Amino acid sequence: MRRDGAGVLYTSLAREGALAEISFHWSQLNPRPTKPVMLHTLRVVAYRTLKLVRADLSALGVPEAAYIGTNLPRTQEIGAAIEFLGCDGLIAPCARWSCDNLILFPDQMGVDASLEVVVSEVVDWVDWATAQNLWQPSQ
Repeated sequence: MRRDGAGVLYTSLAREGALAEISFHWSQLNPRPTKPVMLHTLRVVAYRTLKLVRADLSALGVPEAAYIGTNLPRTQEIGAAIEFLGCDGLIAPCARWSCDNLILFPDQMGVDASLEVVVSEVVDWVDWATAQNLWQPSQ
């Protein structure tokens, strides 16, 4: 959520990317959630989407080493600028998996854009993260 309260929908272009993001963020909570998550596969139609690659992020002032962190003011500024330019979405490298994430700006999506849930599944994120060596329950 941006500071002004407008909505932003963070998604991943890969199932594993979404699970890696959930695992990273939820593992930092205290107490750590242990319940399974509901993972949705979406069909998205967006026409004004900008794609950034890692080199773009570096050129825009986001150091590679800092990209894996959380709540980076610079990445939030970049997203806000892209939304301000009228884009309905941003494709950016996932910091925690080898894939891209899709960040949607619903307030910018026109009548020709769409978002549909195709399938939903329950995933035990702790088991998934443990199997990927991303997190150990004893941590």
